[in-house]
Amino acid sequence: MQKQDMIYEDFMEDRTIKMLKDDELNYSVYVQVFTTDNLPFSPITGDKKHIFFDYDQAATDGVAISDVCGNKFNQVTQKYEVTDHTYVVGKVVKQSLPEDKALLLMKKAAHNIIAELNKPVLMSKMKHRPHIMNDVERCTQLLTDESVDLGTLSKETGIAEDTLLSYRDQPDLLKNAYHIELKKLVAKYFEVFFNRNEIERFRFMLIDIVGAYLKENKDNPAVYDPAYELYMMCQVGDWHGLAKMEETWRAMYAAHE
Repeated sequence: MQKQDMIYEDFMEDRTIKMLKDDELNYSVYVQVFTTDNLPFSPITGDKKHIFFDYDQAATDGVAISDVCGNKFNQVTQKYEVTDHTYVVGKVVKQSLPEDKALLLMKKAAHNIIAELNKPVLMSKMKHRPHIMNDVERCTQLLTDESVDLGTLSKETGIAEDTLLSYRDQPDLLKNAYHIELKKLVAKYFEVFFNRNEIERFRFMLIDIVGAYLKENKDNPAVYDPAYELYMMCQVGDWHGLAKMEETWRAMYAAHE
């Protein structure tokens, strides 16, 4: 690795800015990162995937933003964190430029990097709090739907038709229903209100996505283990678990409308 000499050090917006060159006139700019920034790395994996920091936006015509240095994996929190020596690194594209010209290019890039670090992470705002149904509410929706034939439902669940009729007429009775009855009715709720073919397509899509994610993070148990649980749920075909996930996403989506 070439020895680098400091040619500029100052503060911009309270951040340390360092500019260096090596013997072959390769120039680099270092911009300090704060913990409250739009982070240029993933706290979970430490890499540059699935983050809001836009490296292309931070770059300029003369300076490529190539890397982050100084972030550290915390064994306690199991996350990658900012330290006092965490910097975004940019490199001047052209070699052997005059130092004054290289400094101008790097200062412009430093301003771009700072703008990207300062950028708020814009999450879409919910118009109201999402409502996730509980089992009693799921059963109520199933039983109060007039298109659901109670005679057929009785045969499929083993619950007496008179009992189902009572639940339809007085849904509050479901609050005191046996757990086994609720469990059977919830299973039928997902079968009635969710398209099994769509869930199957969703399942195979998740297998592909999560499978690739597991390969990338096989040495990081903090992110591997929970993703593996999801992967196995897809592999064994936990249809109701996947349908419940879709139900949650429907509620979250509705909260933004």
